[in-house]
Amino acid sequence: MSRKLPVFFHIPKNAGTYVYNYAFWTVFINTLKSKNPCNLEVIRDGVIAYRLICNSEEPLDSSIYKRMNKGYWRQVELDQLNLNDLNVFFIEVCDSSFFKFRDEIYSKLDSDVVPYEFLFLREPYLRIQSLYSYIQSSDSRHEDTNNSFGNKSFIEYLNSSQLEGGWLIRALLDIPNNVVIQKEHYNETCRILDQMNVSDTSDVCGELKKIFHNCYDITDIKNAEVADNKTQSKVNILFNSLDENTKATFLSQVRWDIDLYNKYNKV
Repeated sequence: MSRKLPVFFHIPKNAGTYVYNYAFWTVFINTLKSKNPCNLEVIRDGVIAYRLICNSEEPLDSSIYKRMNKGYWRQVELDQLNLNDLNVFFIEVCDSSFFKFRDEIYSKLDSDVVPYEFLFLREPYLRIQSLYSYIQSSDSRHEDTNNSFGNKSFIEYLNSSQLEGGWLIRALLDIPNNVVIQKEHYNETCRILDQMNVSDTSDVCGELKKIFHNCYDITDIKNAEVADNKTQSKVNILFNSLDENTKATFLSQVRWDIDLYNKYNKV
């Protein structure tokens, strides 16, 4: 008999921290109950490629599954990951792995496991505001991208070559930044997304309840207070207040993001 496994694709600044924390507490309280789960970071080339919520029947080898603190966090190198050591209840595919997860993770899953893939899309302008605010703030000091926009104001960023456009298409199809996205790339991305549960961020908690009910038949989900990742100081410039040139530049650069959001927006 097959079993569904929630697989979350984490787009930066699209409620990913909230989703993972919600999943952890849902697994901890409802699925594993008294057993202690593990937050397992899977590392590739020094970067977190995946996060797994799991446990094990036997104590994990601490020389391979390295404990990060006194709590639930451990790390393992991708080439040392053995899913036979683990009971996996949730997988997060991090942004560096959108084109690699099938070979690196799915190939290790038991044949009876059916991945239940899902992601959240956020209104593109709000996401870009959040992304800029986060990267430029001390909240991202642990990231390689911290303050990578230098002294650029938000308006200057919107008019610069650093403005991120078509991120999801590039990530899923492994398209480098120097290649112009075409309609066929958009169509191929839609074919991939049509096989997933895609939602906007208007009711993340409600969607997660449906997903965990679908995968684990949990009808009364009880969660501890779930923390999300809120940048302390955010840019708050309304799109309609931008000058016309900046509006046009933004809309041109993120046209494919807007098309994807509008296609899958359920509101």
